[in-house]
Amino acid sequence: MSKDNRDRKIVRLLKKHTDDAAELKEVTWNRIDQELFSSVSDTKTFQRKGRGKGFVIAGLSTAAIIAILIFGFMTDTGQAMIQNLKEMFVEEKEEEIELEGQKEDTNLQLETNEELRYIIYIDEDRYKMVEGETSDRIETKETLGDMYPDVYMEITRVENTTTEEVVAYIRETVENDGDMELVKEEQITEPIESVLVQAIGPAYTNEFGKTGHQWDTPVHRYYITDEYEGQVFVVKQVYFLEAAEGHGARFEYMLESFQVVK
Repeated sequence: MSKDNRDRKIVRLLKKHTDDAAELKEVTWNRIDQELFSSVSDTKTFQRKGRGKGFVIAGLSTAAIIAILIFGFMTDTGQAMIQNLKEMFVEEKEEEIELEGQKEDTNLQLETNEELRYIIYIDEDRYKMVEGETSDRIETKETLGDMYPDVYMEITRVENTTTEEVVAYIRETVENDGDMELVKEEQITEPIESVLVQAIGPAYTNEFGKTGHQWDTPVHRYYITDEYEGQVFVVKQVYFLEAAEGHGARFEYMLESFQVVK
């Protein structure tokens, strides 16, 4: 049996049984016996004290099998299971971005969420990551002041759903709210592959009868990812019209680095 096949068998068995400690007695070892050591006839049975259940170790001693499991975890497959996200990606990096026709160097800092299993690089000079119970927010380091609308990028994972259901819910919520109006809904590939839903605050009519949007008109952009195993990520960008080429553009650059680690 090749090393890769052995790794896959061990990983599959461990993933299936580690959630239930009781099954780590008889079922796991018996399956390892059947799938890995079926050609070895010499077996030894050991009775474990406690609840009266035993487990079988076929052909090799306990120490030998543990050594094989450890060896499996030292391979690329095994390491991916136990390695945390910060160890898998570069901690910091510098990139050149272009804003309003001007190029600038930007320092990016790795941010991770181990529970939701995603990573993103943020502009550490201007923004900070604020972790919440149900979502994470990338906010400005400096307070903008009461005269400015909200500015942030929020990352949320929605479970037991589909992309279509989430898009429909966002569309319905925006339409029923009344403070924002839908202006765009389309499938995109950049900055991430997703469905983009964009809403903007209503236009105003000034004293001269001219209708249009103001500098502080809010802009909301929703990026809904493809469904994977019943879960969907929603990235919501919030800023105002005048900040579209500033905060809005920086959010786009940061969002390019967003990655769900499956």
